Order: sequence, then C-alpha cells, then structure tokens
Amino acid sequence: MNFKELLEGAEPKMPGAPSGIKIMTPQQFVAKSGDMPDEESDEEIAEGPNDGSEDNFTIDDIKRLEKVRDLETLKAQAKELIKGKPARRMKPEKISWFYNHIDTLRNPLAVIKMMYDLMLAGEGHKVIGSKNSLSSNSYRQRFGEEVVESEEHLERIRKLSGLDEATKLPAQSREFGGDEFQDYMKRIAGTPDLDKSGNVKVDKKGNEKYVSGKTKTDKYKMPYIHRSSVVTYLSPDGKTYDEDAVKQTLAQRPKSLLKQNEKMKHSNGELEQFFNVGFAALTGIALDQDTNKLIIVNTCPGAGSCKVDCFAMKGGKIQFKAAWQSDGRILTYLLNDPDGFFNQLSGEISKEAALGKKGGYTVTIRWHDAGDFFSPEYQDLAFKMAAQHPDVKFYAYTKIAGAALGDKPDNFIVNWSEGAHTSQEKQVKASDAKLDTTKNSRIVPDELFQDLLVKDEKGNLVKGGDGQWQVQPEKLPELKQRLAKQYGLSANSILSYDEYIAKRKSIPAGMKYNVIVAPGEGDISANDPNIISTLLLRH
Repeated sequence: MNFKELLEGAEPKMPGAPSGIKIMTPQQFVAKSGDMPDEESDEEIAEGPNDGSEDNFTIDDIKRLEKVRDLETLKAQAKELIKGKPARRMKPEKISWFYNHIDTLRNPLAVIKMMYDLMLAGEGHKVIGSKNSLSSNSYRQRFGEEVVESEEHLERIRKLSGLDEATKLPAQSREFGGDEFQDYMKRIAGTPDLDKSGNVKVDKKGNEKYVSGKTKTDKYKMPYIHRSSVVTYLSPDGKTYDEDAVKQTLAQRPKSLLKQNEKMKHSNGELEQFFNVGFAALTGIALDQDTNKLIIVNTCPGAGSCKVDCFAMKGGKIQFKAAWQSDGRILTYLLNDPDGFFNQLSGEISKEAALGKKGGYTVTIRWHDAGDFFSPEYQDLAFKMAAQHPDVKFYAYTKIAGAALGDKPDNFIVNWSEGAHTSQEKQVKASDAKLDTTKNSRIVPDELFQDLLVKDEKGNLVKGGDGQWQVQPEKLPELKQRLAKQYGLSANSILSYDEYIAKRKSIPAGMKYNVIVAPGEGDISANDPNIISTLLLRH
C-alpha cells in the first residue's frame, strides 16, 4: 500500500474499498482549525517533492511510529524524530510548534496524524492546523457531507495504524471477531486430556480434564475469558462459537459498580469500609455498542515488567466464572456510556457514604482493584468523582506517570507503582529520581525476606490469625536494614505493618514513613499521605 497515495487523495486501492469517491487528505480535513502559525499561502507550496534526504521524514519513519501503542512512548519517539530529522522545508517556528504541541495530544492516533501532517508539510504541502482528536462530529456540523467522505479516509488510517479509539470514552483498542475470535475460543476450550486407553481423564470432582491450547503470550495480549463460559458458547454445530451470545453477555449493564472489600477496625477503634472499582487487568474484552463489534482494550497501557507478576491475573479474577463477565460489562458500560457510568457510580458512593455516616465508619474507595488509567479522559472521570465526594477517601496504584505526577483532588491519593513501562519510569524518575517525594509502592524481591519469615520444621509458612505472612520478631531489624540498603532509605523510617497501625494517628505533620506490607495484611498505608513508600513483600 502506498501511504503517500492514501494521504494525498488517490482513489482507494485497498481490497474492498469503495471506488469513485473523493478522498480528502488529513490536511484538507482540518484545514480551517487555524491553530498553527500562518504560512504565506493557503494553497500548496510549490517547492517540489521531498528529495528523500536523511534530513527529512519518510514514510518508513511514520510506519515505525505506528507500531508503538503506548501514548507517552509514542510522544517521546515522535519528539526524537522531530529533533533528529527536521522537515527542512518548514520554518523553524512551525517545527517548534509541532514539537511543543505533541504534549497536548490525548490519544495515540492523534500523534500519528500529526506526524503525517509534519511529513507532508516537509514535502511542500500546506498544513494549516491539527486537531487533538480525530473525532469528526464537530467537523460534520461545520463542513457538512464533505466530511462523510473524509471519514472513510480516516477510517483507513485507523485500521492501518491499529490505534482505533471509536468508543465515547477513549481507550486504546482494536476489533476482536471473526477468525481471531473463533481461534482464541478454541484455544481456551482446549482439547480432551486422554489416558492411554483413549478415555477422557476426570478430576476428583468428576469433571473432565482438558489440555489448554492457550499460548504463552495470550496472557498478556488477549482478554481473559473463563473456560466454563467458553464451552457454553459452542454452537449446535460443535465447531464454532457464538460471537453474538458474547456480545449480549457484555451488553448487560452491571447492577452494581462498587465491589465491597474488607471492613477494618483500627487500633484506635475507628472503623473503615473499603470498596473497589475496576475491571480486567492488562487487556479487557468489551463491546463497542456503536459498531456492535467486540473489542480488545488495553486497560494497563503503562504496564512493564509487572505483567509477569500481575496480582490481578491470579486469584478470584481467574478462579471464578463470573469475574470476567462482570469486568467486561463494567468496561463496556464505561466506554460506551461514561456519563451513565459516572452517575450510577456516584449514586452508589453517596449511598455508602450516608450509611457510613449513620454507622460511624468512614468509606474508602480503591480505584482499580485491577486495570489502570488507560486514557486522560478516564483519569479525569476518576478525579472528578473524588471532587464530587470530598468526604470520601479515594486512592489508586498506577503505572501512568501523568496520574502519579499530575494534579489531583486532595482526597484522591495516587501511588506510583514500580514495574511500569520504561517510558513511564523515565518520566517519574526525571521528576523524582530517588522517589523521595512521589508516593509509591515497590515489590520487594523474595531474596530480601524469605529467610526471615516464620516457618515450621518442614519449611512451610506459619501464618498469623488473619492469614498474613509473619516476619520473625527478632529478624525485623535485619529486614529493615536490608530494605534500607536496597532502596536508599533510612532504617528508622521503615515500619512493620503492625508498628504502622499502632502509631498511624500520632505521626507528626511532615514526617514521612515507609511501611512493610506482607500478604494478608491491609492496604491502609496506600491511602495515607504520611507514608511515602509501601514495601510489598512479593507473593
């Protein structure tokens, strides 16, 4: 496919593309927005084509960028491209405008679009403006049916880039259906596990065993769907799976968005009720209700090494059949009707806050028991919710640098979580190299604590009354020293979870501590501004 022809208005040559239509360039599409420095003429500058020198952008440069899915990484690479290969036919102030304007863009497709603009401008084509989003609703009203033709052109760019953001609340997503859907469902269903006689093996409960066909990368690239659900979607022909039935499942609006968690009684007698808000981790399945197509959504665009040890990919999220359905319905609701989602969740929070006031306990919302702030618009929704409920405490873990470093309501505490994508790590470390001021959480590696835990004579863990792992009391100072050395902290600033609970109400203003949290212990330190780092023992 010749990208230059696609961008400059040639008749479409893609298989199945309609013929005989006028196709607008992106520049024609945005030509009246007027948010770039003026040029000498509103027409194309007749300077001739790009001579292909290394000082100019090329299609290959843009195609490399199209493979990048993380927004911040894409912005960083686009900036490097601008600095390293300037469009020599453009005025310096226009190149500077492009460079600075990249930070205002709010989705990957818009960055790709801007780089196409810059490339064409360097080839001598007039570019007057660029929009932050390729959503064309406002342009349809302003320019009429001419936009309809350009939308087909933009849709081809979306499909080529693989960065479709069609839902009402933007999210990095792609279509999921047809052969890919069928193949994935077959991999989940697997094949019968046969004994030497050719009979299907059964487990202790009498259930037939099977051999999964899922690949090693499915965990990271494909949405989780429980096998017990998959087998119910098998069509009567016994060969295909009912895609429409999955759509109908996801289209159901969830009755409740708040997930009740533990109620904790602190050492001072204070009661605190915790709730969770979230959806699937890494990738989620949802229904785009405008197109009636299934989509795979990148719910953790900032994830890096944490993918390997993702807590949300273990436990109840994969053990119970209903979990994937609940997460998929919540994600579908959020993407297709963000206003309805906001209003329902706000109503649920108001109800629980009123009950808490009557019952003498505080309400705390953990935003994301799984997932992350997958777009700036979604992050804005979360922060707006906190601002609307100033008497409720909110907190979240994130691997999105903008969420960790940006402004947020006073009652919304964000913990930067290590293990993020390199692009996100670099942004945070550039602002706070040693994490001295950015509230954070760290996953403590096994070798720093395993030999210090309470174990029986067989080497099995001896857990506490609440099921928590326990550090040998006499070994706690040694653990603190190890952690202090590992993370560049003062050993005196490190508290065990029990020590923290005992003194949390008496911590002087301005004093910052770090807290060791073992599996089975609470999550209170993540919602305490006096705690700079929560040190999570790996499990």
